[in-house]
Amino acid sequence: MAYNAFVKKETIDAIIRTSGEKIEGKISKLPSNRLLDMLNQGEESFIPVIDATVYCLITGNVLFKAEFLAVNKQNIILIANHLLAADH
Repeated sequence: MAYNAFVKKETIDAIIRTSGEKIEGKISKLPSNRLLDMLNQGEESFIPVIDATVYCLITGNVLFKAEFLAVNKQNIILIANHLLAADH
């Protein structure tokens, strides 16, 4: 039996922090899920990021930009939505 239904994901701006980099880009997630739910799902080892910019944590310089980047969940220290700008 074939199903014609599909699940529409929402795209959010996100910041991902690893041990040496900060990654800014867009992540697609289910509307009912939190970012934490993405990390806790055991089926997939990577989080896809589109329009990614990767920065060096030490210098703040852009290391590279990529249309698509797969980030290994085991290397993620912090993940947050990128809705509010920090005032500092």
